[in-house]
Amino acid sequence: MSEMVHTDPATGLPTGTVAAFLTLAAALVALYPTGGTTEHGHPEFRWLCLGCGDRGYYAEQRGTARNRANSHAAECRAIPWPSASA
Repeated sequence: MSEMVHTDPATGLPTGTVAAFLTLAAALVALYPTGGTTEHGHPEFRWLCLGCGDRGYYAEQRGTARNRANSHAAECRAIPWPSASA
């Protein structure tokens, strides 16, 4: 499953990011809405690590996706990618 994630040019985070978690090596894991809804009508969310590139592959309710994003951030040791302006 491949999903194009659009980023906000001002922040470098996925568009609509509602939370960001700091990894062990100072990269960010972003929690963002997919624009879809669950079978129960709740907004769907995914997460994306800007350090290692790992992501939540399944759209989930916000609380579940948030917990998975936070768990990933607590273990990820990938350093942040340098910005193009650096």
